[in-house]
Amino acid sequence: MEDFYWLNDDSRTFLSRGYIDEDYAAEDRVRDIATAAARILEDFDFAEKFYGYMARGYYSLSSPVWSNFGTEKGLPISCNGVYVEDRMESILSKTAEVGMQTKMGAGTSAYLGSLRSRGSAINTGGTADGPVHFANLLETTVDIIAQGNVRRGSCAVYLDIESPDIYEFLEVREEGSSIQNLSLGVTIGDEWMQSMIEGDQDKRQLWARVLRKRRESGYPYLFFKDTVNNNKPKVLKDKDKTIWASNLCSEIALPSAEDESFVCNLASMNLLTYDEWKETDAVETMIYFLDAVMSEYIEKTRGIQFMESSHNFAVRWRALGLGQLGWHSYLQSKMIPFESFDAMMKNTEISKFIKERSIEASQALAEKYGEPEGMTGYGLRNLTVAAIAPTTSSSFILGQVSPSIEPLASNYFTKDLAKGKFTYRNPYLE
Repeated sequence: MEDFYWLNDDSRTFLSRGYIDEDYAAEDRVRDIATAAARILEDFDFAEKFYGYMARGYYSLSSPVWSNFGTEKGLPISCNGVYVEDRMESILSKTAEVGMQTKMGAGTSAYLGSLRSRGSAINTGGTADGPVHFANLLETTVDIIAQGNVRRGSCAVYLDIESPDIYEFLEVREEGSSIQNLSLGVTIGDEWMQSMIEGDQDKRQLWARVLRKRRESGYPYLFFKDTVNNNKPKVLKDKDKTIWASNLCSEIALPSAEDESFVCNLASMNLLTYDEWKETDAVETMIYFLDAVMSEYIEKTRGIQFMESSHNFAVRWRALGLGQLGWHSYLQSKMIPFESFDAMMKNTEISKFIKERSIEASQALAEKYGEPEGMTGYGLRNLTVAAIAPTTSSSFILGQVSPSIEPLASNYFTKDLAKGKFTYRNPYLE
């Protein structure tokens, strides 16, 4: 295939609607992105290699990288999450942080499980209004702050299923609720889940309410906190770091605290071209690229008011999330049924390959550039290297391959995306 075969008319139209200027060729933008990364890595051979891999369609870049990396504009990372403590100072400062993250181009999330429930006593002699009440602050803040032309602000709020306010929380986004735009997530522990399974009627009633809301709206996300924390990286276990909740799209598992708001840097490998890039160092090159993006994020957030906690996390942990897209496109190109044994084996092969190469790259980065504060002694540059993001827009830009690891819903349909409506036709049936 010729270079940039994936940049068809729909891809260029989509990019021109807020990602890059209309008179700015996508190929030139890729060249500038590659050059910016090479400059940060102090390796100018890197630019040509990365540009070549992009031209062949091996990678999918995130929206903020397309729009902001290597420029004087917003931040090149769009995935953030804050932890709100049970103090008014924390509530206000974290609302300001979410507002600044939104202004700078991020999708955000907030864990509200530490806030005391509605009706609880407070120091002034009154009673608390509860986490749902304070979620209104986030709703209003995110709603009124635009992110340039790339996209409006979005935020997810997470609450524990054990919270006395959980039923009120489950009314959010429904008719009559003052909150209509926040995404919702519920965190669930093993003990609660086991008790529900064993027959606790109150818990079963609540579980039924959760499932009904999910059927009706797709929310809340379900975050099984014990499963996540039992399987977190060794360094987090050693340092007793807790993963409280996930992010806006619910693919991230990173710790957060008052002084550390998680930041994760995302991109995806195009599985449609797996048989080509498995013979190259494309995975390692992308990990190097993501680390360069993290370096720019750290420099850009230095000294920005309300972004101190996000900056701290990026400096200490340098978390990356290399994911996958085009999985169903790959299977269709090989005539492999989505739920077949062959698909399962190929999935294992590809994921193992990406994981091993990503870890090797992080080890090499640590040797070359050093371990960050949080990873000292662990031989890695990055706390994490993998995450499976949704990639609805990114996969469309990359020649309309299938999003993430999801199956395509139809062979012919209209995709209603943030930048317009586009018709999809399955190329493997033509």
